[in-house]
Amino acid sequence: MASGSRRMTAEARKRQIAEVTLDLIAEHGLRGATMARIAAAAGIRQASLYTHFESRRAILLAALDVVYEKVYASRATPTDENSLERLRQMCDHHLELWATQGDRHHAHQLLEFISGARSEGLREILAEKHLASIQQFAQVVRDGQNEGTIPKCVDPDQVAWLITGWAFAGDVSHLMGFKTFLEPNVSTHWLDVIFASFAATPGGTTPHPSGNRVVAAKTAAPSA
Repeated sequence: MASGSRRMTAEARKRQIAEVTLDLIAEHGLRGATMARIAAAAGIRQASLYTHFESRRAILLAALDVVYEKVYASRATPTDENSLERLRQMCDHHLELWATQGDRHHAHQLLEFISGARSEGLREILAEKHLASIQQFAQVVRDGQNEGTIPKCVDPDQVAWLITGWAFAGDVSHLMGFKTFLEPNVSTHWLDVIFASFAATPGGTTPHPSGNRVVAAKTAAPSA
C-alpha cells in the first residue's frame, strides 16, 4: 500500500482514483483502464476500490467529471468585462495548453472517452456533458451581444460550433503528431477567420480581439 494512504480522506481517495484512472485512459485507452490497473496505480487493493465506487462504470464517470472540470478551468479568463476578448482568450489558452502540456492536455483524455464511449455505454452521458460545454461558448457570445461587443445578428450556437470544430481539429491533429497546427499561420489564422466572420459591426469595423488588426464587416447579399 502506498505510503500515507491510511491518512487520505474518503473524498481525497476518490479524487485520486479518478485522477489515476485518467492517466491510465491516456496511456491504455478506455478499455485498458481495468480495475486491476486502477487499483495498482492508486496503491490499494482491487477490492478496496468498491469501498469508494460501486462499479468500474462509476469510476469512469468520476474520471469524466474530472476531465470536464479541466475543460472549464482551461476557459477561465482574468476578466469577463469584454466577452469578445474573453472568447478569444479561451481559444488562445487552449493552444497554450497543447504547447505546454502535450499529451497531458485534457483534450487527449476527452478524445479517449469519445472513442470508447459507445462500447462502455457512456455515449449519452458524454454527449450531454459536451453539449453543455459548447453552450458555454454560446453564452459568452450572448453576453457579448448584450454588451454590444458582438452584433445581435450573430447566431451564438453557430459561433460555438465553429470554435468547437476548430478545437477538435487541433486536438486530433496534435494527437496524430501534426505539430504544424500549433504554428500561427495555421491555428491562429484559422481562429482569425472564425472571429472575422462574426466580430465586425454590421456596416463598419471593429478591432480584432488580438488587437493586431481591424476586421471589415461583411454586408449581406441583396435578395434576388
